[in-house]
Amino acid sequence: MADLSPLQQQAELIRASGALGKPGALSRLFDFLLERSLAGEAPKELEIAFKVFGKDSRFDVSQDSVVRVYVHKLRRRLDEYYTGVGGTPARISIPKGEYRLTVEEQPGVATESDLPATVTVRPGRRWLIAAALVAAAALGSLTTYLLTKPAPVDTQLQQARTSPIWAPLLNDDLPITIVVGDYYMMGETDESGHIRRLVREFFINSTDDFVHQVEVSPKVMERYRNLNLTYLPTSAAFALQDIVPVLGTKKRVRVMLMSDLNGSMLTNSHIVYIGFLSGLGILGDPTFSASRIALGGTYDELIDLKTDARYRSTGGDTTETRYLDYGFVSAFPGPGANRVVIIAGARDTGVTHAAAAASSVAGLQEIARGAGTANSFEMLYEVQGVARTGMAGKLLFVSPLDAKRIWEMER
Repeated sequence: MADLSPLQQQAELIRASGALGKPGALSRLFDFLLERSLAGEAPKELEIAFKVFGKDSRFDVSQDSVVRVYVHKLRRRLDEYYTGVGGTPARISIPKGEYRLTVEEQPGVATESDLPATVTVRPGRRWLIAAALVAAAALGSLTTYLLTKPAPVDTQLQQARTSPIWAPLLNDDLPITIVVGDYYMMGETDESGHIRRLVREFFINSTDDFVHQVEVSPKVMERYRNLNLTYLPTSAAFALQDIVPVLGTKKRVRVMLMSDLNGSMLTNSHIVYIGFLSGLGILGDPTFSASRIALGGTYDELIDLKTDARYRSTGGDTTETRYLDYGFVSAFPGPGANRVVIIAGARDTGVTHAAAAASSVAGLQEIARGAGTANSFEMLYEVQGVARTGMAGKLLFVSPLDAKRIWEMER
C-alpha cells in the first residue's frame, strides 16, 4: 500500500476490516464518495441520490432524507471502526455539512483543533441561541480563570489529588478533557411550519442523534426542526468550581460539550464528565454496563439492581419546596490508556453534591474506604434539597466495578 495515497490506504484498511458490512447501499456510498474525493470533488446531495440510491427526477431533498441518513450511518461506522482499532496516525472523516472523505492526522495527544465549535450561529436564529452563547462563554471564562489564577499551596487540594479518583489522571502525560453534559434542543413547529417552542428529548443529544431519529421515526420527527441549539444545566458552573482546582496542575485541561464528543476522542485524553445522567450521551452505555444502578422509566428514577431499592428524584418538581435528588460518581478505565470519571446527578442538586463530595477530603476519604483497592468503582448519594439548594446528603453505597464489562461489546 506504499504507492497509495493516505486516503486510499485508510480506505483499504476499512474495506478489509468488514466495518461497512455486507455489500449494499452503505458500501456503494463509501465507494462513490471515495472516488469523487480522490478526484478532488465534493458531490451534491442530489447527485448522490441519483447515482448511489437510484433516485429519479422526482426526488426532493427537502422531503426525502435518504442521503443524509446514510451519510450519518457511514460516519457512525467510521467512528466505531477507529474506536475499535485504537490510536492510529490518521483516520477518514466526513466533514460536517459536506459529502466527501478526508484524512485527518491523529496525533497521540489531541490538539485544540480537534475540538469542534460548541455553537453554530444561523442567520435569523440569534434570538434562539443567545442563552446558549452566554452559557458557553461563561463556562469557558470560569474554567480559564480557575485554571490560571495564582493559588497558594492548599494541603486539602494536594490530598484530593492523591485520591483513587484523581491520582490516575494526574500522574501521567495524557491531557484531561472536561465534558459538560449539554441539553440538545429542537424546535417544534405548528401547522404552518413556524417554530412555536423549544423541546428536549432525552434520546436526542446531538445532530447525529437527530438525523438517526429522523431515520427510524420519520413521521414523528416531521414536526421538529434541528436548530443546532444547546444549553447547560446551572449546576455545571458550581461543579466546575469544585472540580477544576483539583485538576489545575501543570497538565493540560480542556472543556467541551457532550454533543461535540465522538468515539474517536475517547482515547486521546482522560475524560471527566460533569452533568445530568440524562446528558451522558455516548458515555451512557459504558457507565451503566457494569453498574449496579439501572435507569427506571425516566432519568429521575434509579433502580439498585443489588437490593431492588428504587430511588426517584423529585428535584424537577417546581411545586415542591422540599425534595430529594441523587448524585452519582463513577471512575473506570477508558478504552485506551486513559481514565473516565463521571460526576453526575438526576438534577442540579445531585450534580452539585456529587462534585463537592468528589473534590473534598472528607468525601474522598469516604469513597476510598468503600472502594478499597478497586481501580473501578461507583457511588450513589441521596441529597435533601430545600428551595433549589442541597441541605444534607448521605452516601448510599460505594461499589467496585468489573472493568472488563465496561467496554465489552454485547454479543
